[in-house]
Amino acid sequence: MLIFDEAANFLEIQVRALLGWLRSTDPNQKCQALLTFNPPTTAEGRWIVDFFAPWLDKKFPNPAVGGEIRYAASVDGKDVWVDDGREFVLAGGVPVYEFERGAFKPEEVVKPLARTFIPSRVTDNPYLMGTGYVNTLQSLPEPLRSQMLNGDFSAGIEDDPWQVVPTAWAEAAMARWKPLDKLPKMDSLGVDVARGGKDETVLARRHGMWFDRPLVYPGSRTPDGPATAGLVMAALRNRAPIHIDVIGVGSAPFDFLTEARQQVIGVNVAEKSTARDKSGRLGFRNLRSQLWWRMREALDPANNTGIALPPDSRLLADLCAPTWKLSGAEIYVASREEIVAKIGRSPDYASAYCLALLDTPKIDSLRAAGGNRKVMEYNPYA
Repeated sequence: MLIFDEAANFLEIQVRALLGWLRSTDPNQKCQALLTFNPPTTAEGRWIVDFFAPWLDKKFPNPAVGGEIRYAASVDGKDVWVDDGREFVLAGGVPVYEFERGAFKPEEVVKPLARTFIPSRVTDNPYLMGTGYVNTLQSLPEPLRSQMLNGDFSAGIEDDPWQVVPTAWAEAAMARWKPLDKLPKMDSLGVDVARGGKDETVLARRHGMWFDRPLVYPGSRTPDGPATAGLVMAALRNRAPIHIDVIGVGSAPFDFLTEARQQVIGVNVAEKSTARDKSGRLGFRNLRSQLWWRMREALDPANNTGIALPPDSRLLADLCAPTWKLSGAEIYVASREEIVAKIGRSPDYASAYCLALLDTPKIDSLRAAGGNRKVMEYNPYA
């Protein structure tokens, strides 16, 4: 048995990596993992809600009761909840339960694992009930009191005071989101290309200030420029400008999209920014800091932009991950590498949505207005 105490204080990648060593050479030995934890108090601990989504996520479509056994399988590095523990193989991304075992490699056969969640409060612990610990928990300030005394996973999570996007702002934008029967014209498509490993290629589509659900593809689906460019072309509507991060692997799909005569803007987030924040007083260390700050300004309730983001736990966690600092009169937002060190993964979702927020005039509109060739071909982010 492998036991994690205060599991919500671990990074998700740490827990999953250690679970990979949960094994025995004895085929009759039952291997189990036990995770004990309180509701997370930081954004980095939000993964625990997804890990036990049927019990903890209020928006889960098929909620489970405490102690109920559910089954989860890992597909492309993500948990997929299935009906039972039967083995299956994937055909076009769909589980197939009736298959010839000899026709598949052992690693292609997916075995779901049982998972459950048993809620508990301090009142269930006879050792602590006689010590006055309940009174100690009652004296905690909110939201800690609700989290620790009542086991309330919906209670607020404390933000870092230097967090770029306050959690409440992102949650408010997601609460405003509703599916639209008829989409307005697409204004921008943001593309963050997988950099290998477990990174994912994420496409974010913006219609006005309404953002569609993310289109997410594992890195194995986007091994080269043509593959990524094909997915981008399939998602594109209304000849919207494509904003793609061209650092590293993003340069290949940029070249293919350019050859396909699409309006594609290569964004090098390491470049120097000449923009100012909304107050006009502060500059930015680089373009990456500018893009993240523009997202912050769009989400700020005081600016009343009406921005609507799709409810997505991964997007929420990504948006709330980076912190910022002031260096002289420049805003510096934590680098991708710093965020990876903090949360154990790349913020692919948020990066794509920051790119989609860029507002570049459509080239068709410029032509209709009689724009000259130099103006139409100018790339402000190169």
